[in-house]
Amino acid sequence: MLTDFIHLGSSGALAAIPLFGVASLAGILVSIVVAGPLSDRIGRRKPFIFAASVLVGVALIIPMVSPTFGGWLAFSVVSGLGFGAFQSVDQALMSEVLPSATSFGKDLGVVNIAATLPQTIAPAVAGFIILTFGGYLALFPIGIALSVLGAFAVWFIRSVR
Repeated sequence: MLTDFIHLGSSGALAAIPLFGVASLAGILVSIVVAGPLSDRIGRRKPFIFAASVLVGVALIIPMVSPTFGGWLAFSVVSGLGFGAFQSVDQALMSEVLPSATSFGKDLGVVNIAATLPQTIAPAVAGFIILTFGGYLALFPIGIALSVLGAFAVWFIRSVR
């Protein structure tokens, strides 16, 4: 994406990847420090996960409208903020909805598969989307839609606020 969509070229993309990684990490760390403790303090999980998912969707708008180095840098920070908030609060939510203390290990294994499987399949699906819909630009609206759908899916978890 950095070479073909953002047009950084091979050497520019290689040089930029560490910067984008640090920018994303900065967003992740800030949101973990804020969202996790705040969620614990007010005793609510769903609003944070909803907001984090929507924030990731909003982050995907940035490179779609600004396919530049600066746009990708902003995307890295904003998506990092959303991802960090999601991870910190989602872990707490998952621990609260496990069905039985006697099967935590098995249940966490299932949760891990549910989290890892999409990451395994995503590159193939992304390739299909890119080839079918004419380029990288098609990935962003689909990513936005999936992120927002994921945000709304959280509201159906009844045992957690």
